[in-house]
Amino acid sequence: MTQPKIVDALFGDSVGLVYNRVIPASEALEAVPAYLFNIVLLNGTPIGQIDLRLGSKPSLLKYGGQLGYGIRRGYRGHSYAAEACLLLKTVALEEGFSELWITCNPDNIASIRTCEKIGATYIERVDVPQGSELWRRGDRAKLRYLWSLT
Repeated sequence: MTQPKIVDALFGDSVGLVYNRVIPASEALEAVPAYLFNIVLLNGTPIGQIDLRLGSKPSLLKYGGQLGYGIRRGYRGHSYAAEACLLLKTVALEEGFSELWITCNPDNIASIRTCEKIGATYIERVDVPQGSELWRRGDRAKLRYLWSLT
């Protein structure tokens, strides 16, 4: 795996993405390497992170998702995660993705709204397999969304 084709900062109306690092398979969810970006306000204040998981392992697609994001408390409620996802779309397309699976916990209303704002389609609710990495983290169910990038 090489570094992302787009390593320069990407900026939108409210936030930017600044390349942080590649998360190696040994440290990554479902052992799938990922590109990690810091989400920053336009003044450079870090407010969260977003990662693009570079694989299509069945368990990743069904439970973990190919895209993960988090916004720090105090910065939530401003659609920053949705804007970060839209910025990351450029990187995903450069990496050859035409669609991405996104999952979230059923009680994560903010993440559900983010999926809706970016135009991802709700597919289904699935139970997380007992004994899996996500189960050990405390997740019991996931909502699955498919985001068409083209």
